[in-house]
Amino acid sequence: MVKRLTIFVIAVLLTAIGAGVVYAAEDWRFFHSSSTDNTMLYYDFESMVSPAKNVINVWIKQEVRGKIYSFALWEVSCGERKIRTLIKHGYDGVNGGIIELPNSDETYPTKFAYIVPETLEAKLAKIVCPRRGGLN
Repeated sequence: MVKRLTIFVIAVLLTAIGAGVVYAAEDWRFFHSSSTDNTMLYYDFESMVSPAKNVINVWIKQEVRGKIYSFALWEVSCGERKIRTLIKHGYDGVNGGIIELPNSDETYPTKFAYIVPETLEAKLAKIVCPRRGGLN
């Protein structure tokens, strides 16, 4: 009886742990789309960190025509109303790996740029910045 109960408890725990891992790996939340080039942007809620006061770092996934195209780590300075890209990688949908982006002349991290109202950057800042539902 004790052996059966032990096996049951272990099975339940392994199932719960596995479900938690799947959830964490799939916590991409939609925040922007563009109908002109069929681009969809998602942010990873689980990856958000605050390395300094009023600063949020968050991973962004870009899908083009339903296929993952790139991953980028954005830094949002909520207090200064600025944003920059810390790093960006392409994604090889065929082999399932991270690659360098073709034809990219950007260097990382990029310089901070002001967040312009009514842009996708402003939409993201409104979501990730903690005070008053957006920028301070």
